[in-house]
Amino acid sequence: MMSKMYFQTLNKKIILGIDPGIERLGWGLIKKDGNKFERIDSGVKKTLKTQKNEERLFLIQSFLEKLIEKEKPEEVSIEKLFFSKNVKTALNISEVRGVVLATAQKYGLIIKEFAPLQVKMAICGYGKADKKDVAKMLALSVKLPQNKLLDDETDALAIALCGALYRSFP
Repeated sequence: MMSKMYFQTLNKKIILGIDPGIERLGWGLIKKDGNKFERIDSGVKKTLKTQKNEERLFLIQSFLEKLIEKEKPEEVSIEKLFFSKNVKTALNISEVRGVVLATAQKYGLIIKEFAPLQVKMAICGYGKADKKDVAKMLALSVKLPQNKLLDDETDALAIALCGALYRSFP
């Protein structure tokens, strides 16, 4: 017979949410403890347009490695690439996603990928919710800091919460 402590430990985990971007990478760490969610930390990793893409990608990778080593998440949730009319933007986001996925794999993290529609459904119950609606609903589940967050940071926290809400997702 398994102890109650075993099940409590099983329900506790840290999820890193990523809103991929080359100029602004949103990230958010959420701790799931049973049915409770707590924001551990979040932010935006910025890179400069004046830097070469390979340098920007390396900076993102280095940042993620330090964050993972410090916070020790068990899972990473990342937004899937959605159709973009701007091919250059889509390629940059794909490269960032590749860095994130490879880094998560290096550290043995469980990887969950979500389309924007899935995140909005999980957080708001409505797939066409706007960013303000997502932020309002996120604030009902997770205590957010008093200062206004950038959209990338809010999105990353929503993606992390989405990952916490889904037990497993292909």
